[in-house]
Amino acid sequence: MTLSRLLAGLFALLMLGLPAKAQSVEAPDFARRADALMAAASRANVFAGAVIVARDGRPVFRAAYGPADREGGLPNTPETRFRIGSLSKQFTAAAILKLAEDGRLGLDDPVARHMPDLPVAWQGMTLRMLLTHMSGLPNVTALPDYPTVLSRIARSPMEMVARVYGEALLFPPGTGYEYSNTGYILLAALVERITGLPLDAFLARSILHPAGLRETGDGDPDAVIPHRARGYRRVAGEWRNAPPLAAGATMGAGGLVSTLDDLVAWDHALLAGRVLAPATLAAMTADTGRGYGLGLYLGRAYGHRLWSHGGFVSGFAAIKDTYPDLGLTIVILGNTETAPAQSLSRELAALYLGLPPETGLAVPRTVLDRYAGFYRIGPRTALAVSRAGDALVVQATGQPPVPLTPESDRVFAGPDGTRVAIDIEADGRATGLMIHGADGSDRSGPRIAAAVARRITARRIARLSLP
Repeated sequence: MTLSRLLAGLFALLMLGLPAKAQSVEAPDFARRADALMAAASRANVFAGAVIVARDGRPVFRAAYGPADREGGLPNTPETRFRIGSLSKQFTAAAILKLAEDGRLGLDDPVARHMPDLPVAWQGMTLRMLLTHMSGLPNVTALPDYPTVLSRIARSPMEMVARVYGEALLFPPGTGYEYSNTGYILLAALVERITGLPLDAFLARSILHPAGLRETGDGDPDAVIPHRARGYRRVAGEWRNAPPLAAGATMGAGGLVSTLDDLVAWDHALLAGRVLAPATLAAMTADTGRGYGLGLYLGRAYGHRLWSHGGFVSGFAAIKDTYPDLGLTIVILGNTETAPAQSLSRELAALYLGLPPETGLAVPRTVLDRYAGFYRIGPRTALAVSRAGDALVVQATGQPPVPLTPESDRVFAGPDGTRVAIDIEADGRATGLMIHGADGSDRSGPRIAAAVARRITARRIARLSLP
């Protein structure tokens, strides 16, 4: 495959119309079309992992793609265990709700009633505020030394929370909303304070095992966990092992591993009333006015209620979408940071329902701006990336700019299925990209300075307004 053919395939998108409107899919045809969708993402090297679509707890599509261990050559299987990131929050919320059902706490209790040693400014926080991200707590995961120090050393949940004691609250408790991992790590510490058990042990005894979940638990990197996938990220055009997260670094907020079957069983048990009482589940899934309940995002898709949560943690990306009125669960667990889990899940739902896909993705302009620059994709060839409005744009020498549609905050697609995946460092800096053409061709390479891009190209590359 020549470079000119690759670029022609990428930039001929300008002359193509949009894909035809989705047609109704007969049930026997769904698995074939679902596999085609997932296999395309796997061939593009943006997805490795496992996927399941289940109705009333029974799989209608279940498959795995790509390697679980790139060094050992071990493939992912439907039984592989993955880190699930922030999908863990719904389990933490369930633990708090179970304790509330047992009369051991109240959701509107001040946190200080159970943990009196917290900073004075935190005294007005309630458990409900922690659950709904209305506490005002800053994210410990956003501290500058989190990627290089805090996430690498084993700590208890309370030791992690203590790292933000000296930080100002983002707003007075209860007066605003900002997603906070710290709040859920504090909830893990609270469970331990009340029960005398670490969160994972309490979950196993009181929630997971009674619901039939045997493969879900603490993702401690030092533990031997059978069938565990390794996580990967791309740096400057190459696959690298993602840094492991130390034990306790995200407990309560993103510390669990699980499997496809366990997560489907979890949904089925929740809907069947085998985890929480109906009134408690109703409280968990009641919108607080910001599209969030207790550990779950709440909305609508394809005309149906949708309970959802994504997860992103070092080397892994995941999502679980639940359509409670249909008894439909879609789970995607990926062991690459480039996995466009949300868009793939919504496309699978569209295929199943026979409707046009509604991904609803928007990447903030500040993120797109970080990707702007030049990338070497051949010995004497560079590709320019810029932002135009709310779209990421790619441009080759002598070609007009082509806007791309986001499939995640790091994977973008053209109308013909060409994918561009951005490599980033832990601080968000773009270091390279990968292009998978609609014809199956691949190119990848590092980010380079504008002066280098102009020097290596035979002709001057089109100038862009870059930061």
